Formats: sequence, C-alpha cells, structure tokens
Amino acid sequence: MVLSIHSLNVRGLRDSTKRKSIFLYLKRFNPDFYFLQERHSVKDDFKFWRSQWGLDLWMSHGTSSSAGVCILLHRFKGKFLFSDCDPSGRYICLLLEISDIMFIITNLYGPNQQKENEDFLYRMEERILSLLNNYPKSNLVFGGDFNVVMDNNIDRWPPKSNNSNSYLKMFMQRFSLVDSWRETHPSLKVFTWNNKSFSCQSRIDLWLASKELNKISTDIIPSPLSDHKSISIRIPISTNVNSYSTPSYWKLNNSILAYTEVRIKMDDIITNLWNKANEEDNYCSNWELTKYEVGKYFRKFSSDLAKKRKSNESSVICKIASLLAKNVEDMTDFDKAELAEQQQQLDKIYKYKAEGAYVRSRRKWLEENEQSSAYFFRLEKQQAKTNTMGKLMIDGVLNEDQKVIGKFCSKFYTDLYTSKFCHQDATDFFESLQNIQQLNMVDKDFCDAPITTNEIVEAINSLKNGKSPGTDGLTSEFYKLFSKKITPFLLQVFRESIEKTFLPPTICQGIITLIPKPNKDPLFIDNWRPITLLNNDYKIIALVLAKRLKCVLNSIIDETQSGFLPNRHISNNIRLILDLLDYSYLLPKESFILFLDYYKAFDTLEHGFLFQALNRIGFGDSFCNMVKMLYMNSSSSIKLSNSTSPRFFLNRGVRQGCPVSPYLFLIATQFLSSHIKASHLKGISIGNTELIINQLADDTVLFLEDSTQIPAALCTLHLFSKASGLRLNINKCELLPLKDSMISSIDGIAIKNCVTYLGIKITKDNSRCSANLDPIVINTMKRFNCWLQRDLFLKGRGLLVKAEGLSRLTYAAQSLFIDKNTCKIIDGILVKILWKNKPHYLKKSVILNSQQKGGLNFIDFSSLNNIIKINWLNRFLKNPISVWNIFPQLAFSQLGGAKFALMCNYDIYKLPVKLSNFHQQVLLAWT
Repeated sequence: MVLSIHSLNVRGLRDSTKRKSIFLYLKRFNPDFYFLQERHSVKDDFKFWRSQWGLDLWMSHGTSSSAGVCILLHRFKGKFLFSDCDPSGRYICLLLEISDIMFIITNLYGPNQQKENEDFLYRMEERILSLLNNYPKSNLVFGGDFNVVMDNNIDRWPPKSNNSNSYLKMFMQRFSLVDSWRETHPSLKVFTWNNKSFSCQSRIDLWLASKELNKISTDIIPSPLSDHKSISIRIPISTNVNSYSTPSYWKLNNSILAYTEVRIKMDDIITNLWNKANEEDNYCSNWELTKYEVGKYFRKFSSDLAKKRKSNESSVICKIASLLAKNVEDMTDFDKAELAEQQQQLDKIYKYKAEGAYVRSRRKWLEENEQSSAYFFRLEKQQAKTNTMGKLMIDGVLNEDQKVIGKFCSKFYTDLYTSKFCHQDATDFFESLQNIQQLNMVDKDFCDAPITTNEIVEAINSLKNGKSPGTDGLTSEFYKLFSKKITPFLLQVFRESIEKTFLPPTICQGIITLIPKPNKDPLFIDNWRPITLLNNDYKIIALVLAKRLKCVLNSIIDETQSGFLPNRHISNNIRLILDLLDYSYLLPKESFILFLDYYKAFDTLEHGFLFQALNRIGFGDSFCNMVKMLYMNSSSSIKLSNSTSPRFFLNRGVRQGCPVSPYLFLIATQFLSSHIKASHLKGISIGNTELIINQLADDTVLFLEDSTQIPAALCTLHLFSKASGLRLNINKCELLPLKDSMISSIDGIAIKNCVTYLGIKITKDNSRCSANLDPIVINTMKRFNCWLQRDLFLKGRGLLVKAEGLSRLTYAAQSLFIDKNTCKIIDGILVKILWKNKPHYLKKSVILNSQQKGGLNFIDFSSLNNIIKINWLNRFLKNPISVWNIFPQLAFSQLGGAKFALMCNYDIYKLPVKLSNFHQQVLLAWT
C-alpha cells in the first residue's frame, strides 16, 4: 500500500478556465491527495470550488490575490482524524490513519521574506509539537512551496555563497526530517521554479518526511499554467490491507462518435451482423454479438486515441525535461526559447482540455454560459463522496472494512430480492375482491398489439442524453445516432424474446447504485435507495410498454391515486389533509388520519402478485407475457466502493430506474385501494361522501372514523401484505388526530400533532406557513450567497433567482396558504439577490417586463403565489365534484357556488361562511 501526494504552486485559480485546466492536469497523476499553494481563495469560494472538484477538500484562505493553500481529496480511503487550517492561508494539517499507522501531512506555503519565513516555521513547529503530544507515534510529511532553498549552491541559479536557511535545517532536525528528493539525488541540479527568461531558478518546492519512512520516491514534473514545476511523493506503507481500487465499468465516451471513421465502422459492424442474423434467423444472439463487437471497437479506438494524445503530451513534457536536465550555464538562448515554446505548448494542451470539458461535461460551470442548464444546477450535489458507503452499522457495530461492508450489502440485497411469494395467499386475496375496474377491450387490444418500428423509434428518441449507461456501456447518444440501423434489429430481437418469454442476458442485466436517502442516517443500510442502471436496449422495450400503460391507466386507476399519471397533482393529496384539519369543525367525531409506511415497497413487490393483478384487471396474455419477459432471469449486482458484488437474480421487486416500474406499481397499489374500499372500515364522512384512502404511489393515507377503526385497518392491511409482499413498517407509521388526543399511541403507532407528508409539514395551528417556508428560505439564501461570489451578469442572476429561489418555493405554495408578510420578505430577498445586495439600478416594474420591453422576464414571489392559487381555482372549476374538492365545494356552495361567487363583489372577511386561509387566498388572487 502507498500514500501518494502531488503538489503544485498554481499561482492563482480565480480564472475559471485555468481552474478547470489545473484540475484536469492534476487528475492524470491519480494520487491520494493534491497539495495546492497560492490558490488566491477566500472563504466564500469553498462551496463552489468543492462542487467543481467533486470530492472533499480542505482550504486555508488567503486573499483573492495572495496566499491560500488547499488539500484536494482524490483516492485516499483511510481515516481522517483531525484537520487544522492556518487563518492566514499558509498551511493545512491533516491527521490520517491507515491501518493503525498515523500520519500528519502538511501542505504549506512559506512567505517570501526571510524573517516572515522564519517566524512562520517557528509557528509551524509549535503546532506540530502540540499534535505530536496527542499523537506521538505519527509520521510527518511536509510538502509545498517553502520559498526557501535547502542549499544556496546547488538548489539555486545563480548560486549564492551565503546560507540563509539555517532555520529550515533546525526545523528538520527538530522533527528528524529529511529532504526526500535530495536523499535520492544528492548532487543533481534540478529546479522547481524559474522566471520567464530562466535567468533565475531555484528548488523551493520540497518534500520533508520522517527519517523512519523508507523507500520514498519523489519526482519533479513540468506543469502547465504556472512558473513552478509540480512535485510528487510516494510513501510505501507496510500493511496487510489490500489497496483500494475504484469500481468502474466501461462507458462509451460520446465524443468519439464525431469521428467519421467511427461512424463508418459502426455501420459496417451493425450491417454485417444484421445480415448474419437474418441468414441464421437468430436475432438475440447476434444482437449480443453486435454489442460485443461495437464495445470492443470503441474501447480500442478510445485507447488508441488516448495513447496518441498522451504521447503528444509526453513528448512535450520529455522535451521540457530534457532541456531542464542541462546545466544552467550550458543553456543557450535557443534552448531557452525552445523551453519557453514547449511550456506554452503544454499550457495549450490543458487549456484545450478545459475548453473541451466545458462542452462535454455533465456538470457545466456557470462561468462558461449563463443559460438555463440542468447540468449547472447539479453543482450543489456532492456526488462522489455522498454516494460512497464508507462505513456502515452491521449487527450494532460500526464497520469501515470495505470487504465486510461489501459482503453485508451483497447478502442484504440478495435476501431482499428473494421471493417469499405464496400463490394461495394471493389467490385468496384476489378472489375476495369484487367489482374490480376492468380494462376495456379497445385498451386491451392496444396493449396486446405487436411491437412496431414506430414505437421503437419513439422510445429511442425519448432516451435522455447524458445519463449513465448500463453494464454494456452503450449510451443513449449511440442509439440515437445509429437509430436507423439499430431499430429493425431491435424489433426482431424483441419479437424473438417475446416468443421465448425472456430477454438475452446482456439486455436484462443491471447494476445497482446505492443513493443515500435525504435527511436519513447513512450508517444504516435501510437508508440507502437502490437505483438500477439499465442497458439502453432494455430501457427501449420498457419505454414501449410504459407508454402503452400510461395511455390506458387513467381508466382503471382510482382518482384517489395521484402518482405518475398525467393531470394528477401531488398537491391534491396534501390539500385534502389540510382541508380536513382546516374544516375539522364540520366533523363531529374523533377521527384519525393514518399515514402508512411500507418497507422498501418497490423492492418487495412480488412478481407473482403483479402478474395476477395484470390478469385480473383485464390485460391480455400478450401484454402480460411482455411484462413477464422483463423480469424473467433479470439480474443485478451492487456497485460497492471498491468493487461490485456477485450477480444475483431479481425474483421480486420492480426496478427503480426502469421506465415501466412506476406504472406496474400503480396497478399493484390499485388493488390495495380496492381492498380498503371494499372492506368494512369506516372512513370520515362529509355529507354524502366517505373519505377512506388517498395514495401517491406507495405513500398511502387512510382516513378513519375513530380510534376503533385503527386495529381493524391494520388487520385489513395485513391481508394485502401477505398477498403482495409489501409489509408495513409500524415504527414509521403515524397517526394524526383531527381533534385533540390525550393518548400517545394506538396499537404501537405514534400519535402526533405534526407529521411530514410528501415533504410538507402538516400542523394544526398557524405555524404551518413558517414551519415549511422558513427552512426553504434559509437554505436558498445559503445557495445564493455561494453563487454570488461568482462574477455573474444580471441575466445570470435573474436565472439564479428563478432556478434556485422561485422553483424551490413553488412546491410549498401549491398547497399552503402563504401570508402577505412572508411573500413580502421573500420578494425583498429575491430582488436583493438580483442586485447583489447593492442599490437597485432599475425599478422593479422595469425588470418585471419581458426582454422585448427591456426587462428580465423577472417574476416576484407574490405574483407567482397568486398564479399558483389561480391555477388551483381553474382545476377546481373543471371538476368541482372531485373527491379532492369536497371541502371547497361544500364551502363555496354556501355562497351559491364558486362560479357565482367569482362574479360577485364582496369583502372576503365578511362572507357568511368560514373559509380556510388557503381558500380565502384563492379568492383574493382571483380578484
């Protein structure tokens, strides 16, 4: 095992193109850490630069034009025990543990003036002594730009006779340090810094390490966009622990699709194997062979291209190294000119890489282009570290051993996807249901129809660009580019697979990426969501089936289910619950709302139950067989931090990441709805209507007349669980009483006065608005403060306000009353952000105009809130008798109906009916 670090004085990274260039240059070395000096960073840069780097970093800030050091995490997988940053931007210390071996690694940037440099090292000495008192067995590694040479004769050109570095040698003696590079190069003259004319050079970038560390190797390497060379160190560590490797599988680099020779070769491969498939009348095997040959060619072409580019870069670096190897006194003017030219060439190579990355990167930087971009707003997401399961609670013990974690995850998900289906329980459940809504014959025939060429073309075109491919590595861009050649091939593959009732193995394989659930403890495996990366040929057939289902489900899925279907709104589910609380005075009984939580619902749905459900609801054999084909012999493996788990079969569950999964899941949950409505449970009655259930996918809420219905509801739900595989997580179920309740739980389910439902905090008092809006405003302000450190133009700040401000507030406004004062505060914040907290240069009325009229198309939150409320009113007027509108319909009916009320002139506060704040705001928005 090796601890490796790469260090470079970057001479400022405030320029976005240079920053990207340097990041690209650094990543070619692949060490555990990078040490950077002279970053010229300030405190407000931290979050933005960390998001651009993509992993953790530690920064000690100087000013925007001087000092500043930084340590970038890259591959290190040991433990971080402590970090210490100098407030003036001169050093950062990290305390590390690697298999019980302790290291204190320090990135430092020494002052230019000798006296200041001496004082700095004395301060450094005191700090290290303090750390060694607590961790006396730690090995020390210092790296960076010391701004002082070890030997004025050999490490400086022109040489100096006086030695002014005694304090550095005393520092080294104090901690038993050695100059690691000079240990292996005792008399070689090589420098790490030079001026433009190469008339002054010195070796001021150093590695100082504990004497006890053996077999250290170091290097000095030409670097772009800096007058310093980069320096690297590799320290072997005696340990029995296997070194870490980054899990990876091949993915097509879409940039090579632009090469004419690649397109010609692809046409040849696909055409030849298509002809072969027709001759043999065997499409599945030949399609798998096609993917293999295509992938093999792409890998070789990419490898050759990378070698060619690397060879060019290496040639430049070798020329620089060759020229630098000459004695300074022997260098001619021609050598110096050649050296300058080669350095410029190296700078160009990395600037070109940076500019290319702007175009290709899935995480575009705002500084490149202030246009609306989904890529740009992903910068806030810490993908790499967040999505890595570094430690996990296993059997009550915190474990960081990646092998143990890997085995545990593999066993957990293998068990999770192992079927526990009981055919008899499912049959008994379905036979107990009567009057099930049936698919009509037109829709049945539509779903049963053979797959067509047009459907495949539409599916290919609907694939999203920039998404990670499955295990075969072939991207959606590849399928779109060669759609004409691929479509007839896929059509025959799918038809052959439907006849066989299973897909070829390479189509139905997936790889599961574990994503931590927000606001959940990542130490517990239940708090990670498995998202399956699927091959695009699988997605294409799944998209075809998904589109068919989407067209027919509205007729068979109850209105009380709001998930995934068009013209169904999540705000209805929230608003109905709030209406029950706001109009609870109309309900005489001590009613309860039961919020259900199903344990890993998507992953535990039994295939046998799903197939019976499709049949019972009226889907034909042909469509049912197509769905069965998707799941027959489907398999996955788990992507772990340093490997992938063994492959296992998915004998239950619908894949999260599969286009058809949401619609199949709706069919399963429809039977839960039918089961509850057909039971003897008593719901909450309003007039002639009884409310009993509402759903958004697996988020299910039951409305119960009183506390006696709760045990009966749990018993009824148990019958569905036995049949479907979905089981309740009682510890996460909650009860919300409509009236005050003196008891804390019923049948093990906690009774609460505040619950979070679909992201909205449901309270019974006037704190509802602030409880939901205040956290959003605070988080939005934090994001704004980060982005405002960038030199954004006015148009870019306008986009920022819409995407980071208004979009985050819209969801809450769809179902909540928001008082005038809150709207006014938010409006003020948004306008301040637009003008960077400085005086306003234009009237608000001007910036609200369209761009054609000299404005910014800006919209304030007050106006947006009114628009949202009017949109709610429009939906209400289209279907006032909907179950979602039962309370506003009852309230407005006392005014002669909503349409009549809207034509009247009235004082909202003098109406002869007690309207909720939300419905009052709706009428005020209209007027």
